[in-house]
Order: sequence, then C-alpha cells, then structure tokens
Amino acid sequence: MNRQEELIAAIKSGESQKVARLLDDDRSLVDARAGEVSATLLALYCGKREIAELFVERGKQLSFPEACALGDLDGVQRMLAADSSLLDRRSDDGYPPLGLAIFFRQPEVARYLVSQGADVNAAATNRQRVAPVHAAATVSDSESMRLLLERGADPNARQEMDYAPMHSAAAHGDVEMGRLLLQYGGDPRARGADGKTPADVARERGHAAFVTWVESA
Repeated sequence: MNRQEELIAAIKSGESQKVARLLDDDRSLVDARAGEVSATLLALYCGKREIAELFVERGKQLSFPEACALGDLDGVQRMLAADSSLLDRRSDDGYPPLGLAIFFRQPEVARYLVSQGADVNAAATNRQRVAPVHAAATVSDSESMRLLLERGADPNARQEMDYAPMHSAAAHGDVEMGRLLLQYGGDPRARGADGKTPADVARERGHAAFVTWVESA
C-alpha cells in the first residue's frame, strides 16, 4: 500500500491522527484523490469534517465545490468573482455546488449562491440525480428548502429510484418539511420506481406521526 492509499484508508476509517501524520510527512498528499473525489471531499462524505479541516490547515487550496461544502464563504465569493461559470459547474463526481452547500449544512453559502443566480433545480449528473431540494429534505433544512421553493425549485423533482423530496421528509419523519413541500405543490402521494409512496417510506421507518399526517394531506 502506497502513501496515498494509506491516506485514503485512514480517512475512511476516521483515523485523524494518522491522516495528520501522513500529511505532515508528505505535504503533496493534500491534493490526494480517491477516484473522482478529492481526499478532502471524501472526508466530508465520510462524515469526518475534522479530517477535511486537516487538509486546509496544511495548505490545501480548495476547489469551488470543496469551498462550498466546507463553508468557506470568502473563498466562494473570491472564486466566483474571478469565474462566474463556477456557479453551476458540477464537482468532479457530478454534484452541483448549491446542493453540496446545503447537504453539508452551509446555509450562508447556499443563500449566497442563490443570490448570485445559482440554478435551484440543478441536479447531480451522476446516477443519484440529487437536486438541492433533495439535499435540503435529507438534512431537514427547512430554511434552505423554503428559499429554494420561493425561487422556483420543483417540489416534486425526482432523484434516484424516482424518489421525490417528500419521500426524504418521510424517511426522517419530518412533518414540518412535508407541510412546507405540500404548501408549494409537493405531492404527498408521489410514487417511486419501486411503487412506494411517502406514507410507505415513513411506515417502514416507524414514523407513525408522518404516516397519519401524509395520509390525511
């Protein structure tokens, strides 16, 4: 196993001390990648923000998607001022910057991107087809969801398995999110490719209150 492979393995297993040691021994590893994904984004995908920050501390020059995901608003503003095409340019693994900002709970960055004209319906170009509304529903960010819907986002956008945001709200038992989606035209009886409705998803996850609400919506 070479050093880059060792680094990636340490990130996936959450060994922050080992990651720090490897980066200190070889600073070129700040630009390491795991296939289409940078090691920095990989750390975030693995839920290890503290590891992602180790790369920044050691001089990692963030890409636009990385800056959005990490909440580096100054960096986002600076890069966007230099190249406006970054606004809706997907990450190497296919995700829109706005979706990354929302998914990784960076509402200030998300609001800025929307204020600059980011496409609120921009979906991932990979098989997941995740749009910003799906990200907001997944992390139960009703503030960002309202902003998206006010700007014309499709409340019934379909992601992988043809699931709509209402399915994501159901998976979390998030009645507040469900009501918000319904207010803007979300379909409480949307069916995924597997035939499941939001009520079915909520029932499987044990969210009885959501089932009661959505079946009466």
